[in-house]
Amino acid sequence: MANGYGSKRMPFHDLVACIKNNACNSLEVGDESTAPTPEDIAGVESILGQELPPSYLFFVRHYGFASIFGDEIFSIYPEFDRNIPSGDIAERTLLYRRQNAIKPTEIILCQTDFAEIFVLDASRVDAQGEYPVLRKIGDEAVLYAPSFADFIVKYSHDVMA
Repeated sequence: MANGYGSKRMPFHDLVACIKNNACNSLEVGDESTAPTPEDIAGVESILGQELPPSYLFFVRHYGFASIFGDEIFSIYPEFDRNIPSGDIAERTLLYRRQNAIKPTEIILCQTDFAEIFVLDASRVDAQGEYPVLRKIGDEAVLYAPSFADFIVKYSHDVMA
């Protein structure tokens, strides 16, 4: 597709262009100064028991954090107390796994005010190491985007629709 989302695999430069050209509606991002360290990333991957996909890692290394129309995209919080609730991707994923809201192979990305959650499905990795993003409401899960990069662009457009 011409807009980049819905494609089999969206190159990272399309994601960067979307952010720089403000084409990703209502997307707020940090910058490299808010990015996690390699040690922070390794620690989160160890806690999750899974590697994070390349487009997610690219995003957090360059932008640190994001929110789309007020919905926080869970990130990696450097040096924080895991006993205090936050938007850290590891802390949120463990919480949802303990509540049986997501599978052990899923990594939570975002929860909306409309009882929907978006997760990376680490059980289905593609040739580039990307995980698809599922949209879950209750027990129903549907494919939302083929990768994290596609998710950011698609979700930023969907919240404005």
